[in-house]
Amino acid sequence: MFPNGTSERKDLWLKCCAEHDYKYWKGGTKEERFLADIELRDCVTAVGRPRTAQLMLRGVRAGGTPYLPTGFRWGYGWRYPRGYKPLSADERKLIEDSQRR
Repeated sequence: MFPNGTSERKDLWLKCCAEHDYKYWKGGTKEERFLADIELRDCVTAVGRPRTAQLMLRGVRAGGTPYLPTGFRWGYGWRYPRGYKPLSADERKLIEDSQRR
């Protein structure tokens, strides 16, 4: 839902967003979401865009709640509503298996 870079460098923070999206797809605990959001902020800051990083952090904290039926909520890879449940061993195996394909 956010551009992947600037008009000059269209994929400047794409890697940051892809990693963050993957974590949101998986979901998990409230603490894991907080850490994923902080890592996004830090990654975008590291590519030289600290103001953009702060804007992104505000956006994902406000809009990424698992309690809205959106395609970008925390845990969107699972049926809604999932909330902040830790991933079970079976869910972790499904995720691992999906990465091998």
